[in-house]
Amino acid sequence: MIQYTRRLFGNLSPAVQRFIGTEAVFGTGTGIFSLILNLHMLDLGYSQEVVGRIASLGALTVGILSLPAGWVVQRIGRKNTLVFGMGLSFASMIVFAFGTSITALTVAQLIWSLGITAIVNSEIQLLFEYCRSREEEPVAYSLLFAVFTLFVGVGTLLGGYLPIWLPGNTTVYQYAFIAAAICFAAGTALRGWLLPASGEASIAEARIKNTATEKSIPGEPLSKKRGRMTSLLLLSVFIFIAGFATGMLNPFLNVILKFRFLWDDGSISLLLTLAGVFLFVGSMLTPYCLDKWGSRRTIVALFLSNLVFVAVLALAMPALLFSALLLLRGGLFNMLANLLDSEAMSAVEEEDRNLYAGMRTVSRSLGNALASYLAGYIMAGNDYTLPFLITAASLFVGFLLYKAVVQPLLRAEGA
Repeated sequence: MIQYTRRLFGNLSPAVQRFIGTEAVFGTGTGIFSLILNLHMLDLGYSQEVVGRIASLGALTVGILSLPAGWVVQRIGRKNTLVFGMGLSFASMIVFAFGTSITALTVAQLIWSLGITAIVNSEIQLLFEYCRSREEEPVAYSLLFAVFTLFVGVGTLLGGYLPIWLPGNTTVYQYAFIAAAICFAAGTALRGWLLPASGEASIAEARIKNTATEKSIPGEPLSKKRGRMTSLLLLSVFIFIAGFATGMLNPFLNVILKFRFLWDDGSISLLLTLAGVFLFVGSMLTPYCLDKWGSRRTIVALFLSNLVFVAVLALAMPALLFSALLLLRGGLFNMLANLLDSEAMSAVEEEDRNLYAGMRTVSRSLGNALASYLAGYIMAGNDYTLPFLITAASLFVGFLLYKAVVQPLLRAEGA
């Protein structure tokens, strides 16, 4: 695995390597934040329904702001937008650390959402801009999210133990928010310093040198296969379903573990840290699966395996078996989500990528917001199995849509 990783990483352009390296601090901060946010609000005395509403508000905000964010990215550049988003992430952690009222928590969530909007609407386009060819893009994407998920696991572990080591005043989670803020501040500084400006001549020239080769690859660009806007809209509908499947479970795994199995925070953070390892392994295996089986067969296999795993998790079972299946499902779902995102962005022409990024984020956020609100309502009734069944149903619908309309939009095998 080490040699395999070195070979993949060594073949990337220097700018991509620096980009992936700086993802470590962002992932650590995100891991801390994702574990403690719901628990912090519950500790403040707010109900699970309120927690769900705030989560859905954040996702909805990202969705509303993503289309105008594409215009901002076009005006100020992808790198500047990314660094600005990292800075806002830092600011939101400070507000979460010291705010206790519902107003303060809502403001903090809105700042976080604005920061995430800037990040998700610039990050992948900037990464792909640094790539020297289309063939480098899925590898760079997989490695970026491998590093992200690995360090999310590190952050999740820290998030479970920092409240024990450094209990805060507003809740025991206060200083964990400060730790997350330090991570985001470091990420802001490192990316502002180490990453080349977007559109830098040397990067553009390297990409131009590969243009002739790319155009000779089987499979025309997305914009030449169908009407550009129609195709982007179809991809966005598909991403909406994927966002719904993600939002139904992922933001609430800590709550499910806490109340379905009565686990303490340390046990939850340990399992979610192990989940991060499985996500890392899944991301690392994605380029291998693409090389061995091709994107279409890999995507179909991942859809079907995810559907089965998430349906089985709805059944009554011992905590140990549930944990093992949850870990496997997490790795497989991460592989599927990353592969679909990468393939879709690679299929879109460079000049359409900022627009598609906004449309994709709007769709994912709307799906996430709907799922988060619904999940919060369901779990307020102490039902911790129905979210798994709903997720399975959404994956089935997503698979049908993929086979019917999305698969033909993606570039041909080998492209």
